[in-house]
Amino acid sequence: MKAILLGAGRGERLKPITDTIPKMLLPVVDRQLIDINMRRLFKVGVSSIGINLFHHHDLLLKHLTSRGRNIYPVVEKVLNGTGGALVNFKDFVDGDFIIHSGDVLSDIKLRDIVDFHRTHKPVATIVMIRHNGTKFRIGKDNRIDKVYAHDATPYTYAGIGVFSERVFSFFPQQDVFSIVDVFRNIIKEGESLMGLPAVIQWYNINSHYNYWKIHHDVLRGQTALEGLAHDSPVYIARSSDVRTDALKGFVSIGEDCRVARGVYLENTIVLPGTELTEGKYCNALIHGASRIMVT
Repeated sequence: MKAILLGAGRGERLKPITDTIPKMLLPVVDRQLIDINMRRLFKVGVSSIGINLFHHHDLLLKHLTSRGRNIYPVVEKVLNGTGGALVNFKDFVDGDFIIHSGDVLSDIKLRDIVDFHRTHKPVATIVMIRHNGTKFRIGKDNRIDKVYAHDATPYTYAGIGVFSERVFSFFPQQDVFSIVDVFRNIIKEGESLMGLPAVIQWYNINSHYNYWKIHHDVLRGQTALEGLAHDSPVYIARSSDVRTDALKGFVSIGEDCRVARGVYLENTIVLPGTELTEGKYCNALIHGASRIMVT
Protein backbone atom coordinates (compact mmCIF):
# COMPACT_ATOMS: atom_id res chain seq x y z
CA MET A 1 0.00 0.00 0.00
CA LYS A 2 1.10 3.56 -0.74
CA ALA A 3 0.30 6.81 1.05
CA ILE A 4 -0.08 10.47 0.15
CA LEU A 5 1.02 13.12 2.64
CA LEU A 6 -0.53 16.51 1.91
CA GLY A 7 1.96 19.27 2.64
CA ALA A 8 1.66 22.10 0.14
CA GLY A 9 -0.06 24.73 2.31
CA ARG A 10 1.46 28.12 3.03
CA GLY A 11 0.76 27.95 6.76
CA GLU A 12 -0.87 31.39 6.79
CA ARG A 13 -2.01 31.16 10.42
CA LEU A 14 1.53 30.31 11.52
CA LYS A 15 3.14 33.41 10.03
CA PRO A 16 5.70 34.90 10.50
CA ILE A 17 7.29 31.54 11.41
CA THR A 18 6.28 29.99 8.09
CA ASP A 19 7.76 32.90 6.17
CA THR A 20 11.07 31.04 6.49
CA ILE A 21 10.14 27.53 7.69
CA PRO A 22 7.58 25.44 5.76
CA LYS A 23 4.98 23.99 8.10
CA MET A 24 6.05 20.36 7.63
CA LEU A 25 9.62 21.22 8.67
CA LEU A 26 8.54 22.71 11.98
CA PRO A 27 10.13 20.81 14.86
CA VAL A 28 7.89 19.21 17.47
CA VAL A 29 10.44 19.25 20.28
CA ASP A 30 13.28 17.28 18.66
CA ARG A 31 11.64 15.86 15.51
CA GLN A 32 10.26 17.57 12.45
CA LEU A 33 6.58 17.22 11.64
CA ILE A 34 7.17 15.59 8.26
CA ASP A 35 9.50 12.96 9.75
CA ILE A 36 7.03 12.04 12.49
CA ASN A 37 4.29 11.33 9.96
CA MET A 38 6.53 9.55 7.45
CA ARG A 39 7.85 7.26 10.18
CA ARG A 40 4.31 6.35 11.24
CA LEU A 41 3.27 5.61 7.66
CA PHE A 42 6.29 3.44 6.90
CA LYS A 43 5.85 1.61 10.21
CA VAL A 44 2.31 0.57 9.28
CA GLY A 45 3.61 -1.06 6.11
CA VAL A 46 3.40 1.73 3.53
CA SER A 47 5.82 0.99 0.68
CA SER A 48 6.10 4.50 -0.75
CA ILE A 49 4.90 7.99 0.19
CA GLY A 50 3.80 10.67 -2.26
CA ILE A 51 4.12 14.23 -0.93
CA ASN A 52 2.79 17.38 -2.56
CA LEU A 53 4.89 20.50 -2.06
CA PHE A 54 4.49 24.20 -2.82
CA HIS A 55 5.53 26.68 -0.13
CA HIS A 56 9.33 26.63 0.33
CA HIS A 57 9.41 23.42 -1.69
CA ASP A 58 13.17 23.81 -2.16
CA LEU A 59 13.77 23.39 1.57
CA LEU A 60 11.48 20.37 1.72
CA LEU A 61 13.09 18.73 -1.32
CA LYS A 62 16.51 19.20 0.26
CA HIS A 63 15.24 17.61 3.48
CA LEU A 64 13.69 14.67 1.65
CA THR A 65 16.87 13.79 -0.28
CA SER A 66 18.28 12.25 2.91
CA ARG A 67 15.10 10.36 3.79
CA GLY A 68 15.34 7.39 1.43
CA ARG A 69 14.23 6.47 -2.07
CA ASN A 70 10.65 5.46 -1.32
CA ILE A 71 9.42 9.04 -1.44
CA TYR A 72 7.67 10.59 -4.42
CA PRO A 73 7.54 14.40 -4.11
CA VAL A 74 5.44 16.51 -6.47
CA VAL A 75 5.86 20.29 -6.61
CA GLU A 76 2.61 22.09 -7.42
CA LYS A 77 2.90 25.16 -9.65
CA VAL A 78 -0.27 26.55 -8.08
CA LEU A 79 -2.26 25.41 -5.07
CA ASN A 80 -5.07 23.15 -6.27
CA GLY A 81 -6.84 22.50 -2.97
CA THR A 82 -6.93 19.38 -0.82
CA GLY A 83 -8.75 17.50 -3.58
CA GLY A 84 -7.04 18.91 -6.67
CA ALA A 85 -3.66 18.06 -5.17
CA LEU A 86 -4.44 14.36 -5.51
CA VAL A 87 -4.66 14.54 -9.32
CA ASN A 88 -0.85 14.60 -9.41
CA PHE A 89 -0.76 11.14 -7.82
CA LYS A 90 -3.18 9.30 -10.09
CA ASP A 91 -0.34 7.37 -11.71
CA PHE A 92 1.51 6.95 -8.41
CA VAL A 93 -1.10 4.89 -6.57
CA ASP A 94 -1.77 1.29 -7.54
CA GLY A 95 -4.65 0.20 -5.34
CA ASP A 96 -5.94 1.36 -1.97
CA PHE A 97 -3.90 4.18 -0.45
CA ILE A 98 -3.71 6.19 2.76
CA ILE A 99 -4.34 9.94 2.80
CA HIS A 100 -2.81 11.91 5.66
CA SER A 101 -2.79 15.68 6.20
CA GLY A 102 0.78 16.84 6.67
CA ASP A 103 -0.07 19.13 9.59
CA VAL A 104 -2.00 16.53 11.60
CA LEU A 105 -0.55 14.39 14.38
CA SER A 106 -2.57 11.76 16.24
CA ASP A 107 -2.42 8.41 17.97
CA ILE A 108 -4.93 6.79 15.57
CA LYS A 109 -4.17 3.15 14.83
CA LEU A 110 -3.71 3.37 11.06
CA ARG A 111 -3.72 -0.41 10.68
CA ASP A 112 -7.30 -0.55 12.03
CA ILE A 113 -8.47 1.96 9.40
CA VAL A 114 -6.76 -0.02 6.63
CA ASP A 115 -8.28 -3.30 7.82
CA PHE A 116 -11.78 -1.78 8.03
CA HIS A 117 -11.47 -0.36 4.51
CA ARG A 118 -10.29 -3.65 3.05
CA THR A 119 -13.16 -5.50 4.71
CA HIS A 120 -15.95 -3.16 3.58
CA LYS A 121 -14.43 -1.92 0.29
CA PRO A 122 -16.03 1.55 0.08
CA VAL A 123 -14.75 4.26 -2.23
CA ALA A 124 -13.22 5.89 0.84
CA THR A 125 -13.01 5.38 4.60
CA ILE A 126 -12.38 8.54 6.58
CA VAL A 127 -11.61 9.12 10.25
CA MET A 128 -14.19 11.29 12.00
CA ILE A 129 -13.67 13.32 15.18
CA ARG A 130 -15.70 15.73 17.27
CA HIS A 131 -14.18 19.05 16.23
CA ASN A 132 -14.92 22.25 14.39
CA GLY A 133 -15.12 22.01 10.60
CA THR A 134 -17.35 20.71 7.84
CA LYS A 135 -19.85 18.33 9.40
CA PHE A 136 -20.76 14.81 8.27
CA ARG A 137 -23.77 12.67 9.16
CA ILE A 138 -22.96 9.03 9.75
CA GLY A 139 -25.91 6.77 9.02
CA LYS A 140 -26.41 3.03 9.09
CA ASP A 141 -23.37 0.74 8.98
CA ASN A 142 -20.91 3.67 9.18
CA ARG A 143 -22.02 5.07 5.82
CA ILE A 144 -21.83 8.85 5.52
CA ASP A 145 -25.04 10.04 3.90
CA LYS A 146 -24.85 13.83 4.16
CA VAL A 147 -22.35 16.69 4.32
CA TYR A 148 -23.31 19.89 6.14
CA ALA A 149 -21.78 23.34 6.24
CA HIS A 150 -22.94 23.87 9.84
CA ASP A 151 -23.06 22.13 13.20
CA ALA A 152 -25.91 19.71 12.48
CA THR A 153 -23.75 16.78 13.64
CA PRO A 154 -20.68 16.58 15.87
CA TYR A 155 -18.37 14.91 13.37
CA THR A 156 -15.79 16.38 11.04
CA TYR A 157 -13.04 14.87 8.88
CA ALA A 158 -9.76 14.35 10.76
CA GLY A 159 -7.54 14.59 7.68
CA ILE A 160 -6.82 10.85 7.71
CA GLY A 161 -8.36 8.14 5.57
CA VAL A 162 -7.97 5.18 3.24
CA PHE A 163 -9.09 5.60 -0.36
CA SER A 164 -9.76 3.22 -3.23
CA GLU A 165 -8.32 4.01 -6.65
CA ARG A 166 -11.94 4.45 -7.72
CA VAL A 167 -11.99 7.79 -5.90
CA PHE A 168 -10.46 9.52 -8.96
CA SER A 169 -13.66 8.96 -10.94
CA PHE A 170 -15.51 11.22 -8.48
CA PHE A 171 -13.26 14.24 -8.98
CA PRO A 172 -14.93 17.44 -10.24
CA GLN A 173 -14.07 18.58 -13.76
CA GLN A 174 -11.99 21.52 -12.57
CA ASP A 175 -8.44 22.20 -11.45
CA VAL A 176 -9.01 23.52 -7.93
CA PHE A 177 -11.30 21.71 -5.51
CA SER A 178 -11.54 20.42 -1.96
CA ILE A 179 -11.54 16.81 -0.83
CA VAL A 180 -15.00 17.59 0.60
CA ASP A 181 -16.20 18.16 -2.99
CA VAL A 182 -15.08 14.61 -3.75
CA PHE A 183 -16.95 13.28 -0.71
CA ARG A 184 -20.11 15.05 -1.85
CA ASN A 185 -19.81 13.49 -5.31
CA ILE A 186 -19.42 9.99 -3.85
CA ILE A 187 -22.61 10.45 -1.83
CA LYS A 188 -24.46 12.02 -4.77
CA GLU A 189 -23.66 9.03 -6.98
CA GLY A 190 -24.97 6.63 -4.34
CA GLU A 191 -21.57 5.10 -3.72
CA SER A 192 -20.16 4.14 -0.33
CA LEU A 193 -18.30 6.72 1.75
CA MET A 194 -17.67 5.35 5.22
CA GLY A 195 -16.80 7.22 8.40
CA LEU A 196 -15.10 5.85 11.47
CA PRO A 197 -15.78 7.96 14.58
CA ALA A 198 -12.66 8.02 16.75
CA VAL A 199 -11.81 9.21 20.24
CA ILE A 200 -8.14 9.94 19.81
CA GLN A 201 -5.39 12.37 20.70
CA TRP A 202 -5.40 14.66 17.67
CA TYR A 203 -3.49 17.83 16.88
CA ASN A 204 -3.80 20.06 13.85
CA ILE A 205 -0.62 22.16 13.75
CA ASN A 206 -2.25 25.08 11.95
CA SER A 207 -2.00 27.97 14.42
CA HIS A 208 0.40 29.49 16.91
CA TYR A 209 -1.64 28.19 19.82
CA ASN A 210 -1.91 24.65 18.44
CA TYR A 211 1.84 24.54 17.83
CA TRP A 212 2.48 25.74 21.38
CA LYS A 213 -0.12 23.31 22.77
CA ILE A 214 1.44 20.15 21.37
CA HIS A 215 4.77 21.12 22.97
CA HIS A 216 2.96 21.78 26.23
CA ASP A 217 1.31 18.35 26.14
CA VAL A 218 4.39 16.42 25.00
CA LEU A 219 6.85 17.96 27.44
CA ARG A 220 4.44 17.84 30.37
CA GLY A 221 3.63 14.19 29.69
CA GLN A 222 -0.01 14.82 28.81
CA THR A 223 0.06 13.05 25.46
CA ALA A 224 1.41 9.70 24.36
CA LEU A 225 2.13 10.24 20.69
CA GLU A 226 4.53 7.61 19.42
CA GLY A 227 8.15 8.73 19.35
CA LEU A 228 7.50 11.99 21.19
CA ALA A 229 7.90 10.92 24.81
CA HIS A 230 10.29 13.00 26.94
CA ASP A 231 11.19 12.47 30.56
CA SER A 232 11.82 16.15 31.25
CA PRO A 233 9.72 19.28 30.65
CA VAL A 234 12.83 21.04 29.35
CA TYR A 235 14.41 20.14 26.02
CA ILE A 236 17.62 21.79 24.77
CA ALA A 237 19.11 20.70 21.46
CA ARG A 238 22.73 19.61 21.70
CA SER A 239 23.87 22.20 19.16
CA SER A 240 22.50 25.09 21.24
CA ASP A 241 24.39 27.19 23.77
CA VAL A 242 22.10 27.97 26.71
CA ARG A 243 23.68 29.92 29.58
CA THR A 244 20.55 30.68 31.61
CA ASP A 245 19.13 28.39 34.23
CA ALA A 246 15.88 30.39 34.55
CA LEU A 247 13.76 27.81 32.73
CA LYS A 248 10.32 27.25 34.20
CA GLY A 249 7.31 25.14 33.24
CA PHE A 250 8.04 23.57 29.87
CA VAL A 251 10.72 24.89 27.54
CA SER A 252 11.83 23.67 24.11
CA ILE A 253 14.98 25.14 22.58
CA GLY A 254 15.75 24.03 19.04
CA GLU A 255 18.96 23.55 17.10
CA ASP A 256 21.68 26.22 16.89
CA CYS A 257 20.17 28.62 19.41
CA ARG A 258 22.04 30.99 21.71
CA VAL A 259 20.40 31.98 24.98
CA ALA A 260 22.30 34.32 27.30
CA ARG A 261 22.52 34.24 31.07
CA GLY A 262 19.67 36.20 32.63
CA VAL A 263 17.08 35.33 30.00
CA TYR A 264 13.89 33.96 31.60
CA LEU A 265 11.83 31.36 29.72
CA GLU A 266 8.56 29.84 30.92
CA ASN A 267 6.25 27.65 28.84
CA THR A 268 8.09 28.86 25.77
CA ILE A 269 9.37 27.45 22.48
CA VAL A 270 12.57 28.83 20.95
CA LEU A 271 12.80 27.84 17.31
CA PRO A 272 16.08 26.87 15.59
CA GLY A 273 18.68 29.52 14.89
CA THR A 274 17.36 32.04 17.43
CA GLU A 275 19.61 34.22 19.61
CA LEU A 276 18.32 35.70 22.87
CA THR A 277 20.52 38.14 24.76
CA GLU A 278 17.92 39.43 27.22
CA GLY A 279 14.25 39.35 28.13
CA LYS A 280 11.56 37.53 30.05
CA TYR A 281 9.20 35.32 28.04
CA CYS A 282 6.15 33.40 29.17
CA ASN A 283 3.72 31.41 26.99
CA ALA A 284 5.59 32.39 23.86
CA LEU A 285 6.93 31.25 20.51
CA ILE A 286 10.27 32.85 19.66
CA HIS A 287 11.61 32.71 16.13
CA GLY A 288 14.48 34.97 15.14
CA ALA A 289 13.29 38.51 15.86
CA SER A 290 9.65 37.43 16.27
CA ARG A 291 8.08 37.22 19.71
CA ILE A 292 4.62 35.60 19.58
CA MET A 293 2.51 35.46 22.75
CA VAL A 294 -0.01 32.59 22.62
CA THR A 295 -2.10 32.89 25.81
